[in-house]
Amino acid sequence: MKAWIQRKRKASGAFGYVFLFLTAMILVILSIYLTSVAKLMTHQHHVDDALADSVLASLVADDVYYFETMEESGVPVLRFQNTDESHRIFKDCMEDAIRNTNGFYYNFRYDDFICYEVEDNVVTVTKWSGDGEGKSVSIKEIGSVYAPTGEVVTKTSAYGRVRFDIKSMIDGSMITKTKDIYCTLEIGD
Repeated sequence: MKAWIQRKRKASGAFGYVFLFLTAMILVILSIYLTSVAKLMTHQHHVDDALADSVLASLVADDVYYFETMEESGVPVLRFQNTDESHRIFKDCMEDAIRNTNGFYYNFRYDDFICYEVEDNVVTVTKWSGDGEGKSVSIKEIGSVYAPTGEVVTKTSAYGRVRFDIKSMIDGSMITKTKDIYCTLEIGD
């Protein structure tokens, strides 16, 4: 009987070790998962900030042109002095923001950049697709133009969307992400 009790104790000890090993494995897997989620969130916050800064920089590319237009009454009309220059500023700001982030972004691409210039009842839409190869200009009535975010364009504004890959910490595969932002610039009465 005593030998049987000893075998029973050994068997129950083995169960404890198995349970401890499984608990440790779950904690390791959970730690890797949480680290990868934290890295992904860091990427998203960084690219959100860079995208907002870049689109806003393209909007205020020439503050003298915006704020010293000699309009004497009412709210000044915001204009792009040169939409090509605004597009270049957008790309330069994005490239500066991601230049020193080795291991963050792979295959970084510019999907769209759109300048909406509103004056009177007309919206001039200048759109670049890709890295700037395709540029189109269209003129439409105010109220008939929607930004890709779904908002009706009523003020001079800009929209930017980028696409990039990030490396998964779990299996090393690439995950493609897109981020976009629509910014308007308002001047008070």
